[in-house]
Amino acid sequence: MLFSDSVEALKNQYTDKYVRVSTPAPELARFHDAVGQVKTVNMNGRALVEFMDYHLNIGWFDIDPSCLTVVDKPAPKDPAEKAAKPQAAAAKPAAAKAAPAAGEKKLSPLELARMQGAGGKAAAAAPAKPASGGAAPAKKSTADILAAARASKSAPEASAPAAPPAAAPAPAAEPAAAAPPASTGGIVRIDWKSMSTAEKIAYCRAKDAT
Repeated sequence: MLFSDSVEALKNQYTDKYVRVSTPAPELARFHDAVGQVKTVNMNGRALVEFMDYHLNIGWFDIDPSCLTVVDKPAPKDPAEKAAKPQAAAAKPAAAKAAPAAGEKKLSPLELARMQGAGGKAAAAAPAKPASGGAAPAKKSTADILAAARASKSAPEASAPAAPPAAAPAPAAEPAAAAPPASTGGIVRIDWKSMSTAEKIAYCRAKDAT
């Protein structure tokens, strides 16, 4: 730790002096082209330097005095150049804000395809214009459309030949008369197995009638 008299001596030597970094140390390489002014020297014997026009940064950087070289006060800059720097700094944020706005207007390929599809549907829905320069045909009313539909429906019916009359259905064959039952000694025996269904029905009807 430095003694207070040594710190005071450094203050008297460097305070308000203009300095430039004169060391190849990589941590100080960013200040090689900048001129700074020593504001004071702290109790650790390090100079607090404010670099002029260093990215509009007004912070104080503590640097060892052995890394600094005292230089003459830089000449004042042209007022026009001073006014141009704030304008350039203000133009950068404006350009950054304008970039997203321009990006929003640019449509993606998917949006372009959707717009093309919507345009195709609208063109298909629109009525076709006549090829010649004549007027478009008049729009038919609902009554005209219904009359045309009825006329087209009745026309095939009138021209179609009359269908031939359907043939009369053939009369159903009457069931054959039942064979007389065989009688044996006054007892009537019926051979049901040899009789057809029609014969059985005819026999039952004849028996019921008697």
